[in-house]
Amino acid sequence: MIAAMVTACAGMLIAITAYWLNHQGETRRSLREARIDRVSSQLKDLYGPLLVLTETNEKAWSEYYRCYILPIGVGPAEIPLPELEEARWRMWVETVFAPTAQKIREIITARGDLIIGGEMPPVVLDFCAHAATYDALLANWEGAGPSKSTLIRHPGSRFLSYVRESYGSLKAEQELLLTAAREPGQAGFDQSVR
Repeated sequence: MIAAMVTACAGMLIAITAYWLNHQGETRRSLREARIDRVSSQLKDLYGPLLVLTETNEKAWSEYYRCYILPIGVGPAEIPLPELEEARWRMWVETVFAPTAQKIREIITARGDLIIGGEMPPVVLDFCAHAATYDALLANWEGAGPSKSTLIRHPGSRFLSYVRESYGSLKAEQELLLTAAREPGQAGFDQSVR
């Protein structure tokens, strides 16, 4: 009789322990999968598009600056641009710089929930404010003043650095998470899918 009770208790203890261990494993697996999904979404829906658009805009600006500003020289902003230069600048603003800035701002506005950290970084807000001022510049080009530039300046390399660093850190984290998920002994992951 005692042997039967000990056997029954041992069986129940083993069943409870197995259930608890399985539950803990499932919880860890679910958390790991949720983190992989979050990081992947941050890359695909926010930081990937931001990186492409920011790098494209930076390259366009560098070429514009190299071809049209450096050879001419930079004078005070109060001096109006010659007519040909103003026409060229307006074309670049209307077709390259403003549309790219607007796309970046739209992505940030639509997917801001994917920003790394608990708060919106000031450099991101600075960029969005800059992008918003293109609306006013384009709506009132003739009354914009001699410089024909946005009221709020582009945050410069700080924004590009933020996007590059964020993308890089998320990409590294994603790789670590995916590598850990593929390792033997990681319950719940199909080892044949790579």
